[in-house]
Amino acid sequence: MKNVIITTSDEKYGHFLIDHWLKSLLDNVNTKNLDIVVLDYGLSQEQIRILKEKKVIVYKCVRDGFPNSTKFRDMKRFLEKRKYDQVLTCDGGDIIFQDDISPIFKNKSGSFRAVYEKIRVPFEVLIERNFDRNEGSKIHDLLGGKKLVNAGLIIGPRKKFIELCYFCDQLMKNKSYGPDQIAINYFLLNGQKLDALDQKYNFIILFNHQNFYIKDGIFYLKNGKKIPIVHNAGWKPFLRPINNFGYGPDRNKLKIEFPLLEGYIKFLSFISKIIALFGKKLKKRA
Repeated sequence: MKNVIITTSDEKYGHFLIDHWLKSLLDNVNTKNLDIVVLDYGLSQEQIRILKEKKVIVYKCVRDGFPNSTKFRDMKRFLEKRKYDQVLTCDGGDIIFQDDISPIFKNKSGSFRAVYEKIRVPFEVLIERNFDRNEGSKIHDLLGGKKLVNAGLIIGPRKKFIELCYFCDQLMKNKSYGPDQIAINYFLLNGQKLDALDQKYNFIILFNHQNFYIKDGIFYLKNGKKIPIVHNAGWKPFLRPINNFGYGPDRNKLKIEFPLLEGYIKFLSFISKIIALFGKKLKKRA
């Protein structure tokens, strides 16, 4: 049975999707047993034409929220009509592939797989405006003090993935930027079978500054091996540590201010811990 990789895009990010995300995927990943699906939230007709020429399944969606939050509804709708073994969803605007990723599709335990964040970020600030109050309280209780997974890449069996999609879609009352990270963690860390992926399969540059180098536009681990999946994550442009990120020898320049970014992230992590501790104390008084 085939596996599937699903991402989202619109016209703004369609250029990166085609010239970097997709090109790197087709150049480096064995796609013989893999469908590639793009959830279309406003791609241009030219972008759709190019994607279809490259045998990509373009699935038209209604844009009535932030794509990374509304995608659960649309992934569920897509997956319910098709049979797959494993489902992988990942970001389409800040990820490139540099090596084959077949090993992460081979899983017999029926578990989800994801990369754990190295640094705790203050998720609490997103709860109040995006979730029901009662559910928000439960989210605080469950996720407080736990290591979270990065929602930029998740893989799991189709049937369980449909359950995840339904859960996340129903849980988020506001489909804005950010709550998808919380919803996914709330589902995965609430009794689901979850295996940690090696960091190289969702290599978040911002949190791994000492563990890689760049040569001719290619990211390598310190041992000289290519990093299979590179993620130039950062919720604001100034936090993304690579300039001209993409796939090609002329791309990927490390920002001069990267050490300052690392300090900023550590500061955020410290603030997050304070928020979590303060929240617990308030709850005990209530």
